[in-house]
Amino acid sequence: MPRVAVIGYASVDHAMETDPFLAATGTTLVRRRLSHPWPHLGGITYAAEGLTEAGHDVRAVTWVGQDAFGTAYTDRLAAWGVDVSGVDQSGDRTPSNYLFYAPDEQVVTVYDPGEPVPQSLTETQRTVIAESDWVCLLVGPRPVTVEILDLLRPDQHLAWTVKDDPDAYPGGLVHRLLSTASVLTFSTRERLFLERAVAPRTLRDRTRAEALRAETQGSAGAQFWHNGNSGAVGTTAVDAVDTTGAGDVFFAAAVASMIEAPADPRRATEAGVAAATALLRCRKDSTEGKVC
Repeated sequence: MPRVAVIGYASVDHAMETDPFLAATGTTLVRRRLSHPWPHLGGITYAAEGLTEAGHDVRAVTWVGQDAFGTAYTDRLAAWGVDVSGVDQSGDRTPSNYLFYAPDEQVVTVYDPGEPVPQSLTETQRTVIAESDWVCLLVGPRPVTVEILDLLRPDQHLAWTVKDDPDAYPGGLVHRLLSTASVLTFSTRERLFLERAVAPRTLRDRTRAEALRAETQGSAGAQFWHNGNSGAVGTTAVDAVDTTGAGDVFFAAAVASMIEAPADPRRATEAGVAAATALLRCRKDSTEGKVC
């Protein structure tokens, strides 16, 4: 069974539906809370759960605080069968994420990375990475991402789900990640972020030919590129307000599929679309007590 490390920020999510966001020009009203339960344990949990459900040996590498949320976060991962030896619980507080969904589809995100912000991996986390066959990278502290790339061996595979975050991913680091990744997933907005980072070259020029590139396109589904071939996978639109984690479950399902069938990018993209659609449908149809 392949050993898969899932690395990135932890997050305690507070998603809310609001009136049009007024920023500094006025008061924006919250219409309803979307996260269920409130708050929802997010961050790397979406990818870790998806890969575990696919039958892989998953090890989490993240950072939480010495608080109730940090304990709950670690316990939740462990309950799924995730190895939590790489969860550093030495922080003062667990990271929190505040997501404001406005009616014009604008999303405002405010992330508190906890304290202190990690600047390097612990020795245990390095061991977890060294013992893994696949390293799945979600957004995390920039110095840690650099350290991970320095640690990777040629026989290990990197999968990266992109976040439009210039602080976490300056141009030079984007180039390194693109040239290393075996699986790369991103939204249409994040593709524009990548294209700006590699200009005047193209994503195709900067990515390994054998790597899967998959772009999620909302209600239109997803498009993929692999070994000079490309294709599209459609989906049924789901009218769900809270899309938190949809990209991460897409990523987890696509990675799991590529581990099992590396020559079948369509299958991987279809798996990703199906997983994201299931999450959004659960959110739309959820009733009291149902966690998505």
